[in-house]
Amino acid sequence: MKRAEILLVSLLLAASTLGATAQAASAHRGDVWSNSDGFSSNCLGFTDTYPQQLYNLANAQLTRLGYAPLRGDLGPAFTTSAFLGNVAYPWAVYAHTHGDNYWAASGYPNVDSAILQDPGSGACNDSGRDKIRSSAIKSATHGGVFNLVIMSTCMLGANSSTMPDAFQIEKTKSSTQKEFYLGYVNSTYDSAAFRFEQAFWSYLNANILHVRSAYSAFTYAMSIGGYAYPDSADPFQANWWGNPNFNGVPGW
Repeated sequence: MKRAEILLVSLLLAASTLGATAQAASAHRGDVWSNSDGFSSNCLGFTDTYPQQLYNLANAQLTRLGYAPLRGDLGPAFTTSAFLGNVAYPWAVYAHTHGDNYWAASGYPNVDSAILQDPGSGACNDSGRDKIRSSAIKSATHGGVFNLVIMSTCMLGANSSTMPDAFQIEKTKSSTQKEFYLGYVNSTYDSAAFRFEQAFWSYLNANILHVRSAYSAFTYAMSIGGYAYPDSADPFQANWWGNPNFNGVPGW
């Protein structure tokens, strides 16, 4: 159901459920998802604690921006069906997982980017089984408006990424809509993503009046440097699209 349709239903119910509708109308839900099992020592050969830390950080900072209630999940409950079944409703979506720009079902040169669901306890990710494709996400959103989308994954900030369009966010840096998409361009260490996102959120939410833009927070986070990266072919690089003046606060 499109968010506009949800709003219409709420308005139609107003006469009989005024109190409940007022709460629904003022709510700007956010979803936070984090794949933890795919980053376990069983899969990586070492213990990666960042999925939990990134999940906690995103929940705390989206709350400060005014997104509520927050839903989503950490670990095995982050499934394809859960993600797609909920994605039509939030105004903000955060996902920490594996991501890449895969060939579309129609084949080269068409791209259909994807994130991977949590593989489940004791399992490791299999891209053939675990992909949540951008085309499926776009279909599930029913054209809804999204204010803030953060793909804390590899590759989904690259120019070839189709993930922004899954959330109706055009790949431009001059949008006038209340929208901002953030992702990473190359293979990215979790430690680098956490350092960047800590800096991004601390700058964006430094003032309770939210006078800073997400773009200025991005610029600040890039400026601090010190990001570890796999090799010279995969330097650390975040990227964004959307409105350079948008402060991340939810709403039309």
